[in-house]
Amino acid sequence: MEEEILARLITFRRDVVLAIVLNTGRKMITDGSKILAGKLSGDLASFILRSSKEFLEGRDFGVKSFGEYQIYFERIDIKRYLKAIGGELVEDVITLEEFMKMDKDNVIVVDVRSPREYKRGTIPRAINIPLFLDEEHELIGRTYKKEGREKAIDLALNILEKNLKRIIEEIKKLDRDKTVVVFCARGGLRSQIMATILRLAGFKVRRLVGGFKGYKLDSS
Repeated sequence: MEEEILARLITFRRDVVLAIVLNTGRKMITDGSKILAGKLSGDLASFILRSSKEFLEGRDFGVKSFGEYQIYFERIDIKRYLKAIGGELVEDVITLEEFMKMDKDNVIVVDVRSPREYKRGTIPRAINIPLFLDEEHELIGRTYKKEGREKAIDLALNILEKNLKRIIEEIKKLDRDKTVVVFCARGGLRSQIMATILRLAGFKVRRLVGGFKGYKLDSS
């Protein structure tokens, strides 16, 4: 699955439609009103937008024709999708107490915060695989303060699409025989996204409840 498509799917919270142009293999994700991922345009994209509504409202999947094109449509049940790839957003969390009892020789601890946050302090033996680099993290924060949550999320998604190749290259270096424990500042969206990416890559993953803030409060 293309990196852009993956990056989008793991962050949605409502059902969407995946459309695949069978003639060319090009893909598009839509919520029925706008294109959420993919590079289709023109009349073909407009047709897919219109047709996707019937799959959001009833049909699970099907093929429709538009001129010379055959397009496969499938509704993606986001809750079911996340559960199918591990359910780590709600189930595979680990408390600080449980984490401290783990055999650290069989654990890889991954700090997904920005490099600057990592340098200021982290959990012992943690390596840094940042979801966002320093300037990106700051830009998202400024956007949140000035333009609101939705604008900040849209910006973060666009940056994540660009960063996914770098993140995957770092993940490839990890030992698949070990459990990966991921954390961010508070155990929120950044660690959720990284845990999902790791799960898709075949790793055993746990997400630290409370993140680095919880660790600091407990150890202070």
